[in-house]
Amino acid sequence: MARNQTLFKTILKLTILIVILAVVVVIAGIEFPNYAVRMAFFSVLLLTDILYWQAFHKLFSEDTVLSRLITGILYWAPFTMLVTFVITAALVPINSWLPFFRIYLPGSLIVLYIGKTLLIVFMLISDLIMLPVNLTEYLRCRRLGTTFIWSRSKMMVKVFLVFSTLVMSLFITGMFHWVYDFRVKHVIISMDDLPPSFSGMTIVQISDLHLGSWRSPQTLEKAVKLINDQNADLIVFTGDMVNFSSAETYPFAQVLRKLHAPLGVFAVKGNHDYGDYISWKTPADKEKNIRNLNAFYKSIGWKLLDNDHQVLARGYDSIALAGVENWSISKLYGKRGNLKKALKGVERIGFKILLSHDPTHWDAEVRWTYPEIELTLSGHTHAMQMGCESDNIRWSPAQWKFTEWAGLYEQNGSHEKYLYVNRGLGHIGYPGRIGIRPEITVIQLVRG
Repeated sequence: MARNQTLFKTILKLTILIVILAVVVVIAGIEFPNYAVRMAFFSVLLLTDILYWQAFHKLFSEDTVLSRLITGILYWAPFTMLVTFVITAALVPINSWLPFFRIYLPGSLIVLYIGKTLLIVFMLISDLIMLPVNLTEYLRCRRLGTTFIWSRSKMMVKVFLVFSTLVMSLFITGMFHWVYDFRVKHVIISMDDLPPSFSGMTIVQISDLHLGSWRSPQTLEKAVKLINDQNADLIVFTGDMVNFSSAETYPFAQVLRKLHAPLGVFAVKGNHDYGDYISWKTPADKEKNIRNLNAFYKSIGWKLLDNDHQVLARGYDSIALAGVENWSISKLYGKRGNLKKALKGVERIGFKILLSHDPTHWDAEVRWTYPEIELTLSGHTHAMQMGCESDNIRWSPAQWKFTEWAGLYEQNGSHEKYLYVNRGLGHIGYPGRIGIRPEITVIQLVRG
């Protein structure tokens, strides 16, 4: 009888959950950001939550009321926040939220579910460790005709709970400290074909600002000052100015207008800059959004290279700086870039630098089809905003997806070619960084 009641309660809870999710999906059909398909992952976690709650709360049933209350709140906090987030985002598009909620509610969800996932995985491990004991007990109970109750190590689960909390604390530190711990990386690249007048030229590269994820213009102003302090000859930006729409740029115009360099400030678009991650009422609205972003670049004095180029002169020499729209091997991001168009008219200039947001472009097309391009500058990966880089260890989840995910890559041969992948200045999704700091790259080109 007791087992039937437990089964009934479980089925009832699953049914209620399915109904809630169905309602959310119906509401979401009205106007919901395209990226919302990722929420399916969280739905699976919710089902796991309910299945594991029975086991979890029994382990703490003999603790004090306060202890049970705290553990219960911690366990169900992700569920509560997720439901709140999904329903609110369905009714009010996330790009129109106040910055604090737009940034930290999804970020907190990610952190909480990382902790919850670790806890559940550890409980599964605990179950596997206890499997021989439980199997023996099950056979004994079956032989005696008594009720079998699955046994778990309370001490082990509590240790896992502490470990999960420590991991979440690490991610919280990344959200409020390391995310704005800007780092200047200096890179020297030696090239035989570099025109003599350009030897010693410095380029500051920044990428992936994602303005919709910044707390305030004042925070960005610190980065802008640091960039200007490098006194570079040229500043380039390799895409992803926004998260969703050009409206995110307006509070930051005055700050970004302060960036300056003798040879100018140049930029290209990234995959987020086309408004593909938000539902537009009409195609015309989406096109207007792109036009507004183009106008923003012009208003702050940056030259946008949409499949275009700029000839840079120094002394008696010239080099070509080309830029393409986003080009990726992924069908999700598309191939808007047109290198042939970007290089039209500069065929006789022997030294070329390319700005291309996605680093997969370099290996797929640039270095094989356009050997005259000596240096390609990209971003996009963020190095997944977490990892470890030291003299002996260089690791990030980004390497599971990208062959070239951060730093300088070199192809040796009769014609040397280089790719530099910037780790990004901003952030998206998880509003923090762990081990991978926001990057300002200073590249010095030398001849020889």
